[in-house]
Amino acid sequence: MLQAFISPAHVRLPTARVQAPFLPPPVAFPTTQPLMPPRVLRSLAAVRRCRSPAFLDLNGGKGMSEFHDVELQVRDYELDQYGVVNNAVYASYCQHGRHEFFERIGINCDEVARTGESLALSELSLKFLAPLRSGDKFVVKVRISGGSAVRLIFDHFIFKLPNHEPILEAKGTAVWLDKNYRPVRIPPEMRSKMAQFLRQEEPK
Repeated sequence: MLQAFISPAHVRLPTARVQAPFLPPPVAFPTTQPLMPPRVLRSLAAVRRCRSPAFLDLNGGKGMSEFHDVELQVRDYELDQYGVVNNAVYASYCQHGRHEFFERIGINCDEVARTGESLALSELSLKFLAPLRSGDKFVVKVRISGGSAVRLIFDHFIFKLPNHEPILEAKGTAVWLDKNYRPVRIPPEMRSKMAQFLRQEEPK
């Protein structure tokens, strides 16, 4: 009798409604001119000092316009069986860029960790455009593109040197966590360092 009551013939399941996932607008590469096909020569100085159309205010949640550059070189152990950099390694490249960026601001990630708090990555999306191979030199460009009281949003771009061929674009979200791994407001001293850095970077 019990089976008769739970048999599929007596159960009418609601029809699932499938909604298309929300896709954020694409992030444009930080170039001073329209993106050209790969292997087009461009000036290193022009890309290094690129800006977005207007200065972005971190306090208003809009982020910043300047990018921080970190130049790196591919190592043999980062390759996969196809002779190109393994996809998972690019997340480490982005992380290295973020850490160097924080050092430039005056925030030491190791010191933050010793307090028991952390700025933890909660999301990271990667778009692969071209591969890197052993010995290739490249630049990682990082900036804060937005945020709120508890989180920061980062833009990352990787260009192969010396021709600045686009390799990758990525967007990440980091959340400030307390000692119990719960989201909390970014400490005032950290926000003060970010705001001071933005004032120094603001065009006169």
